[in-house]
Amino acid sequence: MVRLLVIKPFIISFASNKKTLISDSEKIAMESGDTHWEKQLFANNLNWDKLLSVESKALSDEEQDFINDKVPKLCDTFNKFGLSDKALRQIKSEGFWALNIPKQYGGLEFSAKAHAKILTLLSSCDVSLAVTVMVPNSLGPGELIVHYGTDDQKQGLLPKLVTGEHIPCFALTSTDAGSDAGAMIDSGVICHQDYKGEKTLGIRLNWDKRYTTLAPVATLIGLAFKTYDPKGLIGDKAELGITCALVNSALDGVSIGRHHHPIGSEFSNGPHQGKDVFIPMSAVIGGQAMIGQGWAMLMESLSLGRGVSLPSLSLAGVELSLKTSIEYALIRKQFKQSLYRFQGVGEKIVPMASDALMMKAMSNFHLDLLDQGLNPSISSAILKYNHTELLRTNINRAMDIHGGKTVMLGKGNYLANIYQTIPIAITVEGANILTRSMIIFGQGLMRCHPFLKDELTAIETQSYTSFNKYLGEHLAHIASVKAKSLVFALSGGRLSNAPKNTKSTAQMYYQQLSSISASFAFLVEMVLIKFGTKIKFQESMNGLFSDLLIKMYGISTLLKYVEKLDNNFDDLLKWTMQRHVFESQMLLKEICDQFKNPWFFRWLVLPWGINKTKPSIELQSKIVNQLINDKRLKNTLTDDVLIIKDSPLDELERAYELAINAEEVYKRVGYVDDTEGVDALLDQEKITSEEHQLLSNLTQLRRKILAVDDYEN
Repeated sequence: MVRLLVIKPFIISFASNKKTLISDSEKIAMESGDTHWEKQLFANNLNWDKLLSVESKALSDEEQDFINDKVPKLCDTFNKFGLSDKALRQIKSEGFWALNIPKQYGGLEFSAKAHAKILTLLSSCDVSLAVTVMVPNSLGPGELIVHYGTDDQKQGLLPKLVTGEHIPCFALTSTDAGSDAGAMIDSGVICHQDYKGEKTLGIRLNWDKRYTTLAPVATLIGLAFKTYDPKGLIGDKAELGITCALVNSALDGVSIGRHHHPIGSEFSNGPHQGKDVFIPMSAVIGGQAMIGQGWAMLMESLSLGRGVSLPSLSLAGVELSLKTSIEYALIRKQFKQSLYRFQGVGEKIVPMASDALMMKAMSNFHLDLLDQGLNPSISSAILKYNHTELLRTNINRAMDIHGGKTVMLGKGNYLANIYQTIPIAITVEGANILTRSMIIFGQGLMRCHPFLKDELTAIETQSYTSFNKYLGEHLAHIASVKAKSLVFALSGGRLSNAPKNTKSTAQMYYQQLSSISASFAFLVEMVLIKFGTKIKFQESMNGLFSDLLIKMYGISTLLKYVEKLDNNFDDLLKWTMQRHVFESQMLLKEICDQFKNPWFFRWLVLPWGINKTKPSIELQSKIVNQLINDKRLKNTLTDDVLIIKDSPLDELERAYELAINAEEVYKRVGYVDDTEGVDALLDQEKITSEEHQLLSNLTQLRRKILAVDDYEN
């Protein structure tokens, strides 16, 4: 008990030093958005109804029609003409830049789920096309005007954004200020200046921004800058904080039009500068009252970029990797055996399928929360980091399976585009190192801990009666999670509660999740005691907790997601759960090993040691065969990959269908990979004319797929 009471001086120390520990921008980020299931996991307060009652709504007829008709047509245009003026006109005229804008301003006002589906399909076609569509629909002028704009801004600008009369971009990053907004040197000074023939109160801007998507072609710049009022024209503070404003790119002093060249992509991106550019107060998003509120506005709006756009792009890449790998592993023969029959290939395909399933579950859950009006900031960061990292992992698995087929560039290489553009997803909307080591657990600690924020607030406001109440509850919580961690671990989770009316195959996994969550919650308290006010700077330790929180979030959402799926997914679910429970135990051990007496903590959270095992090779082989032969299973896992007629993906899918039908013939007569051999089988009456046609078609199509593009010098 003496050790537990260390928490009191820790909290007092944290509160007394928090001005130096937490910057204003960090404080705003910590207070932005909502919390949901991640908070339950953090405290081991698992109210299963909160998880399972989240309703998943179907797409509307209007949304489905758009997806079925306009998305394939845009991809077809792109495949023929690239990111040309023709494609841009189609993006504008068909409403692709108006997905989130309310109908009263001419927009489509689609759900987050429809928005994500559109971006995933477009990403499977080409990343440059997807980025060109996604950026105006995520963090940018349209999103900010809808939520924070004045009536005049909404009425005057949103209809022009809908039609593409205005092409928007949003500029945050400058040379020395990326993730650290506090380092921003772009400035705006409150002043009076002649504007349209009248003396006008406004802001004189100077900026130097880079990495701004659509900047070279933008007509309306959303700009973030630090605001100063040295003459006290609107108040008694000289430094007013970060502000967001709208700048017409045609204004005097704006320098725009040069290009960056994003790796592996052709979407428009570039730098721009402003020198003594004057804007009236009416150009501030939300008007003068919103000066200094820009960072809060941006943090509140990050859920679309972090939780919709980048996860959608990443999911498309993983589904594309899985689909093409399954199909290629069937039609590609090595030593007269399809690749999927080699266990080394299965070691790549099954984790790919597992990751695709879990990513779909996590995205689906997060999108449902968004469509209910919530803005879950921590889970947005979880999705951004998890999905983009899994994209990086799984595209490499797919490249391993394809070998030389996807090494050579050309129209026949259906993986090159997504492979080359991975660094973009990893870097934007908070680089992944930052997101893992600081945001997910660092901000999650303040947002999701059941008592810490209230205790700090009580000390800050000198409400010591409230503080003592919270402290007592906090100490009881520590004792509770300590006991539950040990008891649940000793019983393998069987003494924990699991939701009723769920699949019997899932009951054990709910219980194991409860045990992991209790151990996580206990170790959170121990790490607070160990590091005290220095916890913010323990990025590596924070990263381990982030990894474990991601595991728990993924397990939770997957258990909810598979309730809707048939029994065909049982083996894949079993493989996935065994893998993630085992990896969770490994993370618990790694966290325990950071303490001075690791044996004590391992005894509390892992009394039986690492007693969960990786999935068996036998189960892996079973799932590989299911993925190859069960088209419904394959199609469910990869239904976000858009297939355009006569494209390389279409050819691969047709070859796969032929190969499935040809397997029985090959079993009878042996594998033949040339036209002469197929003809000989017919001449010898070993195959029928229908089988001859099947094998001939497959042989020709296989040869075309296995070939790679070549060129004259």
